Amino acid sequence: MIAENATFKGRVINIDGGSFYSCQFDGCTLVFSGLMTATLEGCNFKNCFWKFSGPASNTIAFMTALYSGGAADVIESTLRDIRGKKAGPGPTLQ
Repeated sequence: MIAENATFKGRVINIDGGSFYSCQFDGCTLVFSGLMTATLEGCNFKNCFWKFSGPASNTIAFMTALYSGGAADVIESTLRDIRGKKAGPGPTLQ
């Protein structure tokens, strides 16, 4: 799906393989499986629920296990990278 300046209300939307530009999501459930990339640029989300399934769900579960299993520094470093901040020295996953 390719959408630009669209408004979605109360819908379940599988975002894998989709491109959404300047869209409004209101009361939607957004599902990401990690089978294909998705583009979300300039979008706004109001009262939305995010659902991760398949490989994306497995990745979240793995990161949760790392965090609670003694490798919280790896996850914190990853989050800093996502936020665009330098992680600095420390453990990383290769």
